[in-house]
Amino acid sequence: MSVVKNTEADFAALRDDLSLLKNDMATLVSNMRASATSSAQNVAGQAEQRARELYSSATAEGEKAAKMVGQKVEEQPVTALLLALGIGYITGRMMQR
Repeated sequence: MSVVKNTEADFAALRDDLSLLKNDMATLVSNMRASATSSAQNVAGQAEQRARELYSSATAEGEKAAKMVGQKVEEQPVTALLLALGIGYITGRMMQR
């Protein structure tokens, strides 16, 4: 009889341990999921910030280049006109082919 009581007590303890293990595993999985989500959001935020910085930089460089071209055209209008005609002619010839 004592062996049966010990076995029942062991099974009860095993059931309790398995229940605790199940709860611990569920908590672990939940924490891992939250951590992965947080990490992914951080990476996405950093990528978005870098893209904004690159866009800003490219816009500034484009504006700077446009001002330089405008200034050169004002300084040398005949040269700019001849250059534009030459580029247009070459492009037109290439498009015909």
